[in-house]
Amino acid sequence: MSDCDSDIRSAGVPQTRRLVTLMLALLATCGSFSSVRAQQSEGGSKDDFPPHAKVLEGFEKVVSKANITPMYTLYQRTKDNQLFAELPRNFATKKYYIALTLASGDTYAGLQSGEMYVYWRRYDNRLALIEPVVSVRAEGDAEAKSSVERLFTDRVVLDVPIATIGPGGGPVIDLDAICVGNATTFFGYDGQVSYSAQRYGIYSIATAKAFQNNIEVAFEVPSVRGNFKTLHYSVSEIPANTGYKPRAADQRIGFFTTSYSDLAKYDDRETRVRYINRWHLE
Repeated sequence: MSDCDSDIRSAGVPQTRRLVTLMLALLATCGSFSSVRAQQSEGGSKDDFPPHAKVLEGFEKVVSKANITPMYTLYQRTKDNQLFAELPRNFATKKYYIALTLASGDTYAGLQSGEMYVYWRRYDNRLALIEPVVSVRAEGDAEAKSSVERLFTDRVVLDVPIATIGPGGGPVIDLDAICVGNATTFFGYDGQVSYSAQRYGIYSIATAKAFQNNIEVAFEVPSVRGNFKTLHYSVSEIPANTGYKPRAADQRIGFFTTSYSDLAKYDDRETRVRYINRWHLE
């Protein structure tokens, strides 16, 4: 072996070691990232949050009806109008309907302003309120259904921090921060509140009631024009299956309807599916 070959081989040893060290470092980084993602998807433990006794100190549990387990457990602190809500442990399996009403301070006060169909999803120490897409579907055709699910994805309405894990084992969230601080997310322009309401807490709890299948909460807030408005939120749990069968509507007849687009159909005259809005009386 020549002296030149020996020098080349000797120089290659440190370079190889550096490459091996770099690869090991990359593998360790990937492993740590995977571990973090796994923790986020599984959610933190109860020990990751301050004890509920400390977070809920000074709060009173809202009891609207005796001997029931409310859908959400509400905790109210009167002195600074704080309202917290504990979700059930199995919140991830639930769907909710939110009916929005401007109860006062508006020409059309008392009329429902809008509605939302939502669910909660946990991301480590935060909860995201998500609105699924129900206006576009694909019935019957598996390939069309797969395409629709890929193209028309759910929407994150907002996200909030988990304050603590409550006595019932569910996450506790700041409800007034959601309903007042994010009023425009729900009410649009009509939900614009004054800077002082958001910055200094110039608002009051008008209603706080918790029942087995719904909660009713409302806040009196000053609008951007200064006049008081009452923002009412009615949140109800949607049962998985009630046996209710919707009735198809005839578009030639005037009626209030709920409709969606079925992209598994190819005839434009059949794509739009409409159902009559009606009470289910028995």
